[in-house]
Amino acid sequence: MNTIFSVVCFAAIMALSSAHMCLINPHQRGSMMGLNKAGSDDCILLTGPCGGRAISTPTAILNPGKNTTVTLQKNLDHWAKATPGYFAVTIMQGTMMKEIGRVMDMGEPSLHLYSVEAMVPTGMTIGGAVLQATYVTNNSQAPAVFYQCADVKVEM
Repeated sequence: MNTIFSVVCFAAIMALSSAHMCLINPHQRGSMMGLNKAGSDDCILLTGPCGGRAISTPTAILNPGKNTTVTLQKNLDHWAKATPGYFAVTIMQGTMMKEIGRVMDMGEPSLHLYSVEAMVPTGMTIGGAVLQATYVTNNSQAPAVFYQCADVKVEM
């Protein structure tokens, strides 16, 4: 009985510590160390919003009404064929929170890069905003959502 419990606990810990998603462009908050290896410590953030990382210096300029390209990395795969997940990009400013792009997880391998073409909403004010990327796994054997954020500046 103790052996089975130990195996179940080990599997649960591995599931909670093994999925990762990185925000490449704009540059995610914190470090981007180890992105070329699956399972990078800088790419596992499980607490929303923004994985609990503090606000940083803006790493990109966004213009309302214009397209922007967001580049994400599936740092470690958690695709489930029966219930595929997705990557979403949301922009947040003040009380406004709007999803501006989404791409499906189609079972690409770890370290795969995704480009999400997104329209920056009109009506945003000049100043700081947050671009949040999420990996919604839809996999009961993995954490539900992984988070990354980039601090951006909105200009006309």
